[in-house]
Amino acid sequence: MNKLSFRQIAFFCSGILLMSACSTQQQGPELTTGEKTQGAVGNVFQLEQGWTNDTQQLFYFTNQGSRILPYDWYLNLEQANTKVLFRDNKHMESLKYLPAKPSRWNPDGLAVGFVKDVDQSNQSWVGFNCAACHTGQIRYQNVEMRIDGGPTLADFETFNINLVKALEQTYQNKQKFNRFADAVLGKNTSNEKRESLKQDLAKQTKKLAQRNLVNHPDPDQPQYGYGRVDAIGAIFNQILSRFNDMPNNGRASDAPVSYPFLWGTHQSDVVQWPGFAPNGPMSVGALIRNGGEVLGVYGEVDIPEDKNKKSYASSLAIKNLGLLEQWVAELRSPQWPEKFLPAINHNLVPRGQELYQAHCVDCHSIIKREDEGKPYQSVLTPLSEVKTDPQELINMFATRPAGKFDGRKELVVAGPVINAQTSGLEPLVNAVVGSLLRHPLQTVAAAFEEFEGGVAGASAGDGIDIKNMSGDKLEQLIQRFVTARQLVEKEQKRQKTTAEPTEIMVYKARPLNGIWATAPYLHNGSVPNLYELLLKPEERTKKFYVGSRHFDPAKVGFITNNAPGTDNEFLFDTQLLGNSNEGHNYGADTMNEQDRLALVEYLKTL
Repeated sequence: MNKLSFRQIAFFCSGILLMSACSTQQQGPELTTGEKTQGAVGNVFQLEQGWTNDTQQLFYFTNQGSRILPYDWYLNLEQANTKVLFRDNKHMESLKYLPAKPSRWNPDGLAVGFVKDVDQSNQSWVGFNCAACHTGQIRYQNVEMRIDGGPTLADFETFNINLVKALEQTYQNKQKFNRFADAVLGKNTSNEKRESLKQDLAKQTKKLAQRNLVNHPDPDQPQYGYGRVDAIGAIFNQILSRFNDMPNNGRASDAPVSYPFLWGTHQSDVVQWPGFAPNGPMSVGALIRNGGEVLGVYGEVDIPEDKNKKSYASSLAIKNLGLLEQWVAELRSPQWPEKFLPAINHNLVPRGQELYQAHCVDCHSIIKREDEGKPYQSVLTPLSEVKTDPQELINMFATRPAGKFDGRKELVVAGPVINAQTSGLEPLVNAVVGSLLRHPLQTVAAAFEEFEGGVAGASAGDGIDIKNMSGDKLEQLIQRFVTARQLVEKEQKRQKTTAEPTEIMVYKARPLNGIWATAPYLHNGSVPNLYELLLKPEERTKKFYVGSRHFDPAKVGFITNNAPGTDNEFLFDTQLLGNSNEGHNYGADTMNEQDRLALVEYLKTL
């Protein structure tokens, strides 16, 4: 077992659902390399990744319970200092979200990952789904290539800042508000309704502004820039500050990381950069992971004051989370497209493969393309060994007052009791499990059916009949998981008798299939291309520009200068907090220039 405390990784071990092999439910022919990406704006072509067109579009526009603004507000909101709409394609592109044309999946032409959600009172909202952060695009010459499940270059932080500025000006500027009210309510609406809209606008603006302040309280705090977000920090702040009714319990969300690529996520034993989240057996796994993600991107949950209550009202769209996860389970890595990019130098590949075996394979196992749907075990490398930026781990292990979570069980009906001082993981588990317990059992059962392995998991030989599972059985399954977890934890303690305490602070190393399409590199995006990752840390670029989709096929990454036409607008400074490009010094001391070039060519083949 890897040396991680289950108190710290309970986020994924909320034993409600089982996972097993996938039986595909995709419809239509598979997307192939070279065809145009449906709905994309510009000269955008598809890479073959195991999805059909329907699956891709549903992944882009299926809601998950995220609620940013009332939907008609978002459709009609203007940007600050202009009459141009906030959702205008040029504005979305400036933030590096991917504009999209109207379609039957996306009738209002929202950017990829911007979706419509309808709550129980029939109020429509705009929110994010996972595609907003996990859909990439690269440009070479006059062609762009869509990378489904790849890291976005989007600037989530600036999106939030710009949104609050637009709302503030709409409230303050009479002409701007009148245009907004005419569009949302109609030109002949009563003054009372217009005043009510203005008050609602003020409330929503205040809530979103407070979110920004909690995550970024210090004006000198380094900005995230393009392609990074501190998702864990934002989720913990929502759980322990806003949903906890403790506005002063927030902490600077100052450990931004690159958006991880999604292919292979479902098959891994653990996920997240610090590897704290097991997918594994007798686990809701992905459902808890995705539920936590929703709460970090404008999802809602009501933590009751009464600590005896077992269920919490929330916005989580459980069935859709199951569908989204199944689609991710069917996603495959993109192969280097020689149709659009220069051919791989196959003369160098054998030497590169030798170097990979010597310096890389111990952490980054090789998965054959035909085996990408099979489970695999990641390597959790201690921070003391890899020596990359520690800020995410520092923040994860920090504690703060538990507030309303104090004394509750981690798994609501089972598990250890949350202490008065806690990290964000234990309350997050509690919040998501409580949200799941709120939903009618048939909803949970439906999520089972939609999940990868739902039917197979029901007959996995564990004696649990998922299809006929009652409410009592649901709680029994949770308790059954707690027992299993205790046995595993006992074995871990036995193995850790000689372990260094710092070894619980780890970063995950995963197979590198499709790694060529996922720049920048290291968990915090501090290395611009694969070539520089093979240099000694002191030889790597200390400052470089990000934001451009222009691809460098030689070094394998994005162009990092700010020449005209590159769209590079953000200067990444590796000397700032959370931005270190140190560590990961594997083989750099012994490789020469030709070795590095050979290894890069081999990495293109994965």
